[in-house]
Amino acid sequence: MQKIRWGMIGCGSVTEVKSGPGFQKAEGSTLVAVTSRSPQKARDYAMRHGIPKWYDNAQDLIDDQEVDAVYIATHPDSHYTYALMVAQSGKPVYCEKPLGISSSQSREMVDFCKQQGVPFFSAYYRRALPKYLMIKSMIDSQQYGDVRAVHVFMQQSIKEEDKQGGGTWRVHPDVSGGGKFHDVGSHALDLIDWMFGPIVEACGEGLNQSRAYHADDLVYGHFKTEQGVPGTGLWCFNTFKDEDVTHIYLEKARISYSVLDIAQPITVATEKGVQTIAVPQPPQHVAQPLIQTIVDQLLGNGTCPSTGESGARTDFVLDRLIGRL
Repeated sequence: MQKIRWGMIGCGSVTEVKSGPGFQKAEGSTLVAVTSRSPQKARDYAMRHGIPKWYDNAQDLIDDQEVDAVYIATHPDSHYTYALMVAQSGKPVYCEKPLGISSSQSREMVDFCKQQGVPFFSAYYRRALPKYLMIKSMIDSQQYGDVRAVHVFMQQSIKEEDKQGGGTWRVHPDVSGGGKFHDVGSHALDLIDWMFGPIVEACGEGLNQSRAYHADDLVYGHFKTEQGVPGTGLWCFNTFKDEDVTHIYLEKARISYSVLDIAQPITVATEKGVQTIAVPQPPQHVAQPLIQTIVDQLLGNGTCPSTGESGARTDFVLDRLIGRL
């Protein structure tokens, strides 16, 4: 097999620029079929993006002999069903995050893929972006000594679309698995898992302070990695402005970076002062570098850093920090 032929379930906004075109532009990869709950939407997406086939149901796409692997880009409440359908067919699964709407559901997805002997990848694409590779390299090199602790801070204002009618799907736990914490806060925790190893202890609480929607709008907690790195986090989605910063405290420095702004420079503070480090221009299709690692692994040329296993670990920590477990 010289090229991975992808099928895509779901044609929502996440696929328009962030991920969809990446399957066509990655080396050794092509997107050959799409499907959506709306046949018209699937047809329109296929025509606009030059994709040869579209289907009005997922099973037909999965059964297509010209589809080698499947990307699941639907809302989280259907990830579980589609992942099991794809795995049952014996084809590799690439799933948006969170994997399931609960950590137990995510674990079942991982276990079933293992039983079926199919590769399972999760869409935490920051693991393959240059900015975060730079940060991980700084830590791994130990140029600033051992890691002492990490702190995550994120705040956002309540968006207009979430003030009306109970808000968008992202703040409906039965659809998204949680609130904005599960949607965007998860990226910070996944990066910690990748940089410092699995988080094995976590405790926290999710609160609904604004009552603008049903999901939690503030989460706080603490955690510790397998290697003993302690961390704290505060995620506020009910304040007056949007900002985020993660601080990594080391023996000889403090590394600070934005999780959500992938183009924002990194800052390193030492006893000599503060250094601002520019990062490479992000790719147009931000998921493409991770997609490339998946394709490379499927073709036997590399290893993808974002797996179903790592995604399920992050989902477990999310549930622990909101007090669900």
